[in-house]
Amino acid sequence: MPRTDISILTKVTPSYAEVLEVRAGRVAMMRDFLATVTPEVLAETRKNPHAPEHPETVLSCLHVILEEEWEHNRYAVRDLDAKPDA
Repeated sequence: MPRTDISILTKVTPSYAEVLEVRAGRVAMMRDFLATVTPEVLAETRKNPHAPEHPETVLSCLHVILEEEWEHNRYAVRDLDAKPDA
């Protein structure tokens, strides 16, 4: 059963430690998946939550996750490089 992200329903800002803990869990989840995934699983289709009439392969979903991760990293590094030394 898919998990529903209810984070938008809260008014509480998590601590930095809580964010890092959740992030570490997501990274571990991806690491475990990538360590065991097979070509057959990557070829399976899943319902597109934004366009159910257009299913996506697991590989396509993985590409989205990896591209998003790359872009977030790119912007974080750019912003850190632009930050004046303290």
